Amino acid sequence: MKQAKILLLGAGYGCLSVLKNLQENTLKQAKFTLINNNAYHYHTILLHEVSSGAKNQSTCYDLKEILPKEVGLIVDEVLSIEETKVITKNGTYDYDYLIIGLGFQSDSFGIKGIEEYSLSITSFSSALHIKNHIQKRLETYLQKKDKNDLKFIVCGGGFTGIEFSASLAQELHKKAKILGINPSDIEIFCVEAMPHILPMFDQNMSKIACQRLENLGIKVLENSKILECFQDGILIQNQDENKKIIANTIIWSAGVKGSSVIQNSPYFQSERSKIKIDHFLHPLQELPNKNKIFVVGDCGALQDPVTNRFYPPTAQIATREGKYLSEAIEAILSDKDFDKPFTFASGNSVCSLGKNYALGTLENKNIFGFKAYILKRIIENIWNLKIKGFSSLFKKD
Repeated sequence: MKQAKILLLGAGYGCLSVLKNLQENTLKQAKFTLINNNAYHYHTILLHEVSSGAKNQSTCYDLKEILPKEVGLIVDEVLSIEETKVITKNGTYDYDYLIIGLGFQSDSFGIKGIEEYSLSITSFSSALHIKNHIQKRLETYLQKKDKNDLKFIVCGGGFTGIEFSASLAQELHKKAKILGINPSDIEIFCVEAMPHILPMFDQNMSKIACQRLENLGIKVLENSKILECFQDGILIQNQDENKKIIANTIIWSAGVKGSSVIQNSPYFQSERSKIKIDHFLHPLQELPNKNKIFVVGDCGALQDPVTNRFYPPTAQIATREGKYLSEAIEAILSDKDFDKPFTFASGNSVCSLGKNYALGTLENKNIFGFKAYILKRIIENIWNLKIKGFSSLFKKD
């Protein structure tokens, strides 16, 4: 009997969660192939620390070391998806079942200058680029004494923007002392269009986060809409006043959308490069093979049946979708009916605010400080243990 070809696109949390939760006998029942644009998996929720310089190679894992031996790996760039095949830069691959987990890209929301002049934390390579850019700015300052090289604007007061801002403040002060730069000359602005940073938490938690950032020397600008981005700063609107903030480094973390592969694939109807999916993780639109296509992570738009809002794209939901999908695949390959829909209830949510401090929710209770930071690290290490085992706890940069 011919084995089914199961093609997985992307080595993020969603697809790896699928593969890591499959039983060994299931992996032998079909031909599993993973296509990814590089030979490693990176811990996306730690990219802000790579960008700031706090971490480096410890966030990456060689795919050949962590993938089950039954899974084939193709390092290639996916260009588009069709009804029966996937087109890559170097080939074409047909499939019987397709799992799309291609991750995200930055969304500029059409704001002029964002794509040209800002840097985005979207991948391990982009995070390394930001880290090197920051180091170069400090070194350039020593040569030219342009104080704008010591000014940094972080656009976005969600998880990524806040975590990066806090980590950046701590790392910049360390680097400044090493280079002989006065740390008080460094300015970091965190700009958020909403009335409060971290709008996913209550206002009290937002105020605690704001105070923590200010204690780290960060100027938090809430209720400030970004109108335009320039090479040397941004134009913001706060109430009725327009104001330009000057800086030679602008980091954009105010929005993401699904992979560009989705928008380049006419086979799918999409919005912001996301495919609307049902609670079996299939595309909502009528397709000839819709029941053989699954979408996990950032490329899927799944509606919460209680609030009727789309779930925010997080590592937490991607890993849960992956675990659910492993059960679905095991049923499919065993010719069993599988009619259990995917359900999701957000669990613990923790935002780091630099080393030794975090805040978030634990069993619907607010926590902050060092104990929240420890919880954050535990959550991160649970994933490390899942993909690499005990040795991951001792991984070094």
